[in-house]
Amino acid sequence: MSEHCVFCGHKHLINTNTRYIYQKNERMLVVEHVPCLECTFCGEQYFDAVVLERIENDYQAIADQQRQPQRVMQVAVEEFSSLAL
Repeated sequence: MSEHCVFCGHKHLINTNTRYIYQKNERMLVVEHVPCLECTFCGEQYFDAVVLERIENDYQAIADQQRQPQRVMQVAVEEFSSLAL
């Protein structure tokens, strides 16, 4: 990976874990504690291709009902134009 943030140019990137939301069509998979490289200045996150492939494969296994997720949560959805000012 790069030694600087390609978004802001800052050179302080740290290894950390984050929440990653994978969405395909109207379905989502929320994955906790995903390893990434994060810019300490702007917060931009970078993920290894292997990590993203693993998430996509897990999503597909759950979508195909080959395995069950650890838990299921309800998510509220709103259109921006309908939000109160």
